[in-house]
Amino acid sequence: MRTRGWLLLIWVCFLLRGCFYACMLPLWEGYDEFAHFGVIRAAALHGVLLAPRDQQGPRDVEESLDLVPIPWGVRTWEVFHSGVTQEQFWRLPEAERRDRDIRLHAIPRAWQWQESNRISAYEAYQPPLYYWLMAPLLFVMKGSSLLAQALVLRCISVAIASAAIPSAFAASLAVVPRKSVALGCAALISVMPEFATNAARISNESVAILLFSLLVCIGLRLLVRNPDLPTALLLGTVLGLGLLTKAYFLAAVPPVFLLLICRFRRTWKPIVASAAIAAALSGWWYIRNEVNTGALTGLAEPVSLNGRSLSSLVDATRHVPWLHGIDVTLLSHLYFCGWSGLTLRSWMYHVFFVMAILAVVGVVMHLRRPSVLWLTGIYGFFWIGELYNVWLQYLTKNLSGSMGWYMYAVIVPEIVLCAFAAPARLRAWAVSVAAILFATVDLYAMHCVAIPYYTGLIAHRANGDALAAVRLGAYRTLGFGVIFDRLAVNKWAPITSGVLIALWVLYLVATILLGAISVGLARKRENGGEPGAR
Repeated sequence: MRTRGWLLLIWVCFLLRGCFYACMLPLWEGYDEFAHFGVIRAAALHGVLLAPRDQQGPRDVEESLDLVPIPWGVRTWEVFHSGVTQEQFWRLPEAERRDRDIRLHAIPRAWQWQESNRISAYEAYQPPLYYWLMAPLLFVMKGSSLLAQALVLRCISVAIASAAIPSAFAASLAVVPRKSVALGCAALISVMPEFATNAARISNESVAILLFSLLVCIGLRLLVRNPDLPTALLLGTVLGLGLLTKAYFLAAVPPVFLLLICRFRRTWKPIVASAAIAAALSGWWYIRNEVNTGALTGLAEPVSLNGRSLSSLVDATRHVPWLHGIDVTLLSHLYFCGWSGLTLRSWMYHVFFVMAILAVVGVVMHLRRPSVLWLTGIYGFFWIGELYNVWLQYLTKNLSGSMGWYMYAVIVPEIVLCAFAAPARLRAWAVSVAAILFATVDLYAMHCVAIPYYTGLIAHRANGDALAAVRLGAYRTLGFGVIFDRLAVNKWAPITSGVLIALWVLYLVATILLGAISVGLARKRENGGEPGAR
């Protein structure tokens, strides 16, 4: 099979996996989903292109939050006071669960035009590009049910985030000129469980993943070709669009302009033009934030710190539990599975942590290479942004850690750097082993954590957030058909248990096939053949 055929197969496998995740996950289980949805709805039906920070959510969303199981991680929020968690939901009498499902499907369409009295679309403080892009789709679907709208937006997010697959291939090929390694990197990203979880939700993360992946590839193109003005302008355009999507794109500003300065030493015109485009596209948003909130990003945490003296902020830095914050960030990067905060056994995470440490050592040894330095700059500055968020979370909420799923915006440089860190002759096998490990973790997490939790087979322990272990006997007791009947509860009407079974089979085939492809690619490399070679 030619290289394009392999890449297309890997891409399709990810889309199949992402589609199953989007259909399997309960309504509003994705991080901040209902708030992102509320901002899109305000733009789509009320023409609110710049929603106020106190934008109210839709009435139909408010009603749905009272009917569907609420995520464990936010069960104490005031807006969820009348809801029930997954464990409470499955303890309800079957008649009551059926009644809730009927009422959910019967929510009047007219309520989507009405505002809630209780919930807010608090993600309105985010940059607006994603909401503008999704608003026309939601406007076209205004006659559809809430469940249909939510599922379609999830699937669109999966499709947008899938841009990381070909981007990983292109970036890897530019750094490690081996098609087997490049395809292996694409397969590795495709099989990562938290990437699928993050992609299969309504949020601006999908567009951020797309734009960061493009930014990385354009930067590599600027390095391997003669520097030209059109490429510099394209880099500035993507940076500007990224800044209009997520505030964490501010972390990309230093490496982008360091790259431009290095590549255009003799003329400032491309640098100034690129900066002008980025500023024209997004500068107004950050000026607006500074004027209205006193914080450049406009995010809730830095706004709440307004008025604190610089000395007190610096002094508080000494008390931040940095190591624990990094550990939490890495944990939620590998697998956290939505707002219920589903996790794996701790030793599983630390196996990957050891691999990450070895990759860091390997990258440091090759930092002189311009392409490696560019990827490291993008990834390193993003980590500085994550540490800044660790600091913010601790100072404002007394929490230790940042949102590790944000790191999927820079998943392309992360995976390519990890592949490059391995010894040259072992790179294809290193990527293959990582893909097999992630595929195994994905299958374990799906069948021993996610599906059991979302169908009531397991619950959180009474003494904390840890989950009880699933027993195979519980599967046999409940029955295969009942498992998927339960997964189909509170879903859009066409997503029946039969449809979910079909999607699950495709998910299994895609996941196993991605692992097999990675091994096959490594064996081809070992035998001296490259995909697509004649």
